Amino acid sequence: MNNNGFIVYIIGTTAAGKTNLSLNLGLDNYEIISCDSMQIYKDANIMTAKVTAIEQTIKMHHGIDLLELESEGFNRKQWKHMTINKIEEIQSKGKIPVLVGNTHNFIESILFNQETEENQIQQAAEFHLDGKEPFEYLKEIDPLAALKFHPNDHRRIQNSIKYYQNIGQLQFDQLDHNSEQFKLRSNNFLIIWPKWRKNEDLKIKVTERIQQMIEKGGTEEILRIFERLENKNNKLGGVLKGNGYCQFEKVYQYYKQSGLQYPNIDENFQVLLKQGAEKLINDTMQYTKKYIQWIKNRILCNSQIDIIANRLFLLEFDSIQTFQEQVIIPAQKIYNLFYQQFQDDQLGDEQFKISQQNLGNIKIITPEMIEKYKQIQKQKSRNSWKKQVCELCNKTMNGPFEIEQHFKSRFHKINVLKDEQLQKKKQKID
Repeated sequence: MNNNGFIVYIIGTTAAGKTNLSLNLGLDNYEIISCDSMQIYKDANIMTAKVTAIEQTIKMHHGIDLLELESEGFNRKQWKHMTINKIEEIQSKGKIPVLVGNTHNFIESILFNQETEENQIQQAAEFHLDGKEPFEYLKEIDPLAALKFHPNDHRRIQNSIKYYQNIGQLQFDQLDHNSEQFKLRSNNFLIIWPKWRKNEDLKIKVTERIQQMIEKGGTEEILRIFERLENKNNKLGGVLKGNGYCQFEKVYQYYKQSGLQYPNIDENFQVLLKQGAEKLINDTMQYTKKYIQWIKNRILCNSQIDIIANRLFLLEFDSIQTFQEQVIIPAQKIYNLFYQQFQDDQLGDEQFKISQQNLGNIKIITPEMIEKYKQIQKQKSRNSWKKQVCELCNKTMNGPFEIEQHFKSRFHKINVLKDEQLQKKKQKID
C-alpha cells in the first residue's frame, strides 16, 4: 500500500452518526470504504444498518455486499488484502479513501503496520500439558498470568497456553509490547471520532434504532435469512453469528415449529421478538464499551500518541438536533484543513502540530491529556500487576489501574453507602 497517500478514518460506536458524517465531509473528492464485518454480506441489509441505495448514490461505497450469505470463514487478513487494493485504486484516481465503521480489527489492520500480524496465533484443537492440569501448567510457564486469572477461567487459561505453544512467547509479554507492535503505517491520516456526550442518550438512540429496524422490515429479513441458511453446514456461523441475527434464533425456531406465516403472528412470537430486541440492545451497548476500550488501549495509549494527538479529533454531541453544529461543521473544517496540509506535503511530518493551525474553538488533545494516557499505559503494564481485594464489593483487582477504576466506580460507591447505612442501624440497636 502507498503509505504516502492520505487516509481518513471515521470511528465510533453504533448509532454515533458515522454514516451521516461520512456523507457530509464537504469536498467531493473522496470515496467511502465500509469497515463493518456484517455489511460484507449480501441481502443482510436492515439489521446491519447497511447504507441505502440512495446513500450509495451520494458517495461511492466499497466494502459492502462482498459475500453471499452462505459464506463463512472470511477473516481480517482477507479483508485487509481486499481493502488495501481498494485504497490503492481510489488513490490512483486522485481521490481520498474514507474508512468508516466500528469493526475495530478491520480499522487497526490498516491504521497500524503490525510486524507480527502474519504470526498471529492459530488456535489449535489440542495442546500438550505434560500430564498437568491447565492451571498448574500455566503457573509454571507464566506465574503472573496465573495470578491474574481465576482457576476456573478455563477459556483464558487455555488461550494463554495455546498462545505460548504456538508463538513461543508469553501472551501478556506480547500485550505489554502492544504499543510497540502497533506502529502507525504512515503519518498521512486523519481520525474523526463522533461521540454522544452522554451514554444514556446513546442507549436511547440505540433502542430507537433497533426498534425501527425491526418494524421496518427487520423481522421479515431475520426470518428469511434464518430460513435460507437453516440447512446449511454453517448454521449460526457467518452472518448468523453477528449482532442483529443471533439474538433472534429462538424467534425463528418458534416461527418454524408453530407453522406461522408472517405477518400472521401470535402473542408468543411477539414476546420472543421483544426479548430478542432487548438482548440486541444490551449486546450492542456491551459492544460499545469494548469499542471505547479499544480506542483507549490501542489509540490513546499508543506509544506514538504524540503523533496521533495531532491527527485525532473527538467531536462530542448532545442530540440529533445538534449533530450538524457540533460534528458535521467542525469535521468539514478539519477535513478541509488536513486535505490542504496533505496537498502542501506537510501532514506526513512527525513534527506537524495541529495546535498551530487555525481551528477556532475545536478541541484538540493537549500535552496534559497525552501524559495522562501514558500514565494509564504504565498502570496497565504487566509489571504493575498486584492483586487487591475489595471485601465490600467482593471483587478482586489486578494492578493500580483496575484498583483505581474500581474505587471510583458507581458500584463501589453504592456499596459504601449501603455499608454506612448498615453500620448506623447497628449502632442504634447497640
